[in-house]
Order: sequence, then C-alpha cells, then structure tokens
Amino acid sequence: MHPLLVALVLVQADAGTPLEIGRTIQIQSRALAEQRTIDVSLPAGYATDTTQRYPVLIVLDGEFEHQTAASTARFYAGTGQIPALIVVGIRNVNRMRDMTTSPAAGFDTPPEALNAGAGGADKFLHFIGDELLPYLDDHYRTAPMRVIIGHSLGGLLSIYALGSRPGLFSGYVLLEPSAWWNGGKEVKAAQAVLRQPAGKHARVMLVNTESWELDTTSWGSTKPMIREISVTGETHASMAVIGMAQGLRTLFADFKPRPWQPGHRPIAMLEQYDSLAARVGYPVPIPLDAYATVARMSLDSRHFDDAERVVTRMGQAYPASAEYREYKDRLSRERNSPKPAAFIPLEFPARRPTPGDARAFLGRWETMSQADTHQVAIRASGDTIVVHDRVQMPGIDWFEADDPVIQVRPDGTLEWGLPFFRGIAALVVLEGRIQTDGTMVVTREVRGWVPRGPGSDLNRTERFRRVASPNEKTSPGPNGLPDQ
Repeated sequence: MHPLLVALVLVQADAGTPLEIGRTIQIQSRALAEQRTIDVSLPAGYATDTTQRYPVLIVLDGEFEHQTAASTARFYAGTGQIPALIVVGIRNVNRMRDMTTSPAAGFDTPPEALNAGAGGADKFLHFIGDELLPYLDDHYRTAPMRVIIGHSLGGLLSIYALGSRPGLFSGYVLLEPSAWWNGGKEVKAAQAVLRQPAGKHARVMLVNTESWELDTTSWGSTKPMIREISVTGETHASMAVIGMAQGLRTLFADFKPRPWQPGHRPIAMLEQYDSLAARVGYPVPIPLDAYATVARMSLDSRHFDDAERVVTRMGQAYPASAEYREYKDRLSRERNSPKPAAFIPLEFPARRPTPGDARAFLGRWETMSQADTHQVAIRASGDTIVVHDRVQMPGIDWFEADDPVIQVRPDGTLEWGLPFFRGIAALVVLEGRIQTDGTMVVTREVRGWVPRGPGSDLNRTERFRRVASPNEKTSPGPNGLPDQ
C-alpha cells in the first residue's frame, strides 16, 4: 500500500475521543428580552459522587474567560488549594450596555458607551440574579456560596452587584475593574454595604485596584474580608489569568485545612471548619483529602481517640469512600497494637522555656569543621525563646525557618525541632548541650512516625561555635547573657 494511504487509514482508524470541558446552554431571558448563551463546566467527580454540592463561580465575558476560569478552578481544586467549583461563563451580546450603570449627572460618558446604549446593568443583574442563578440551583447540585469574576467592565458590574444586591454573591474577584465609571459612585455604594451587616460575609479580591481602605485582615464573620492583590508584568488583557489564580486561591484560603503545627495534635488542622460557617454563611463540607490526611497523621502519631473522631466524621460525610474504609480498618488494627520499637512520641510540655532557662544558649551559632554550614540564632521573645535555623542542604539552597522550641530539660539540654517533614506528624529534634569549652554539641533524634530510610543525616552530630553579629560581643556577660 502507498505510504500516504497507510497514513490515511491510521488517521481514520483513530479519530480520538472528545474531551468535554463544558456545555453550552441557551436561556431565554425575560429581563433582557433576548436569548443568552452560558457555558457550564462541572468539577471532576461531579457525576460519580451525587451527594456533594458545589459553590458556583460566575464568570463575566464568558466567551473570553470561561475556559481560563474553568481550567484554573479545576487545577487548583485538584491540588487542594480551593474547593471544587461549578464554573459558569456568561457570553456577551452587548457588553457596553449590560455592564454599565446609568450615567450619573455630570459624568462625561464616553461616546462609544452612549452609542451602545449604556446603562443596562440593572436588567443584566436581574437576569443573573433572578433567572440564571435559580436555573443553576434547579439543574445542578449547588452550594449556597456564589462567587463572581469580573474583568474591566465586568469588574464594574461586579462592584455594582455588591452595592445594589449584596445577597447575590459572597465572593468577588475584581480584575482591574472600571471603577472610574460615574466617578466611583458604584465603589462608594459597595464600600457602604461592606460597613453594614448585609456585607459581613463578603470576600472581595481587589486585583490591581486602588485600595478601598477597609478591613484587610479578617476572614469575614462580623467584618468583611477584603484583599488587595498585585499582578505585575502583564497587560490589561493578559493579567486576567494570574489575577484569577491569585484571587481564587486567596478568597478560598481558609477552606484548606491548616498546616500541621508542631505542638498541636493533627486533629487541630480541622478546627477552622467548625467556625468557617460563621464566616461564609453556610456549613462548608470538609474535603475528603483533609479528613484522610488528619486521620493518617493521627494514626501515625498514635492519637487513637482523635483518629476515631476523625474517621467517624469521615464516615458520616463520605460513607462510600475507599479512604473511609481504609482508615476505619487501620484504626481497628492499630489501636491495640504494640508501639513500634523505634517510635518516640513527639510531646511538647505545657510550660514553655523562659529566656532564663535558656540563657546559656542565647546568641548566634555556626557549625565548625564540616562541609555544609548550619547557623542557629537563639533569642529571647517575650516570656519564651525563639530558635531560627539556617541550614545549607547538600546540593540545594538554604533551608531557613523559625523552629518550634520544645523544652529545656533538667540536665540543661535545649530541644528544638527542624520541620523537614511535610504531611507527617514528626520532627527531627535537635538536642543542644553547652560544653566546657563554650561550644555547643547538637545531636538529632527523630520523634513521631516517619518512614525511616537509609542515611545518617537523621542521626548526625554537629559542633557549633558562638559567633558575633555586627553589634554583639561573643563573650557572655556576668548574668550569662551575651553583652550587648
């Protein structure tokens, strides 16, 4: 057969499988007296787990930005950065008409806006709030949290929604919004809402936007959560990709389980979910992978009562999941099993070491006579101490962290932890002892459960000498503290 014919046969034999990223739906709008096109992308697993409900993300300028938003949402949901979302893009018919409010007296309306019939925001918002959102609630498993993304004029429409109908959305991602329209009248109305009870659940991401000078620290509840995000190196058109990613991750930052904090049991990672409902206005489901992580870490650290509470809640929320069965079986097997021979519990005494307890250690230290470098700064902080490690890791950059201080033992040994591990309730505990020559010898011991492998790094011994900072002497003063 001729080579061209062979290639043609191969192409015809493998036409590929369609990859669905969304579905296009036509809605006849009474408010707008026209048919509108929307694109809907569902999260991964939507069809297989029919018990879950999902927040809705409304994307204006859908023909331009729906696919970007859908891909961003699915990617970050898959990596545990945000919850899974139903992403809905609204395609434009007359953008300038729909996304602008009626020009205010004295506002110099651009001619292109006048020619397009500017001032249709009320009708467009009526379509979104009274036709589209009820349609989505009727046809999809939605959760009572809605977020709107608006870019440029879309940002203006989103600001207007916050100021005129604050109950429609609890999240807003404003990408370089046209806040100049009407001399900022819509921004002032939105700011007024955020100062009232009607705006207490609002989360507003101001991306490349002039500050609204409102609360920027609270996660909501009695105060609105406002964040100011900067995107650089992009044009007005291209900044939307990075702006969406940063805006969504910041808006949903407290939907993730907290990182494990040494000194706290792993179950504390779930505590924020019990108060999240007050901040967003509805009971937020705990993700399955969050349950699984905390269950595993609780079992690994042999906190079996905590593990039982987590597994029970996991079973109530995800009774058919393989993860629930796995950790239920593990709990049953390991609860009465003997402690592994190499397991050393990771325990933090309730009493924190004081600067007086650690006075012999205060100062700056650096390793002696070893190929890599390890620097330690130990200083007083209020009624306790802080240890800062800076370690040159072989072949990679410096590891640097403020480390959890464990205790000063009765024999004078200072214990602190290097948090090298991620997702494991364990620490490499460093045990420092001052020698008669003034040096400090530090040994290492792994506490908690870790998959121990070959290598001596976990059991190494280091010798440190005290070094001076620019304004510090190395010799201790009469009270044992370094002279300043």
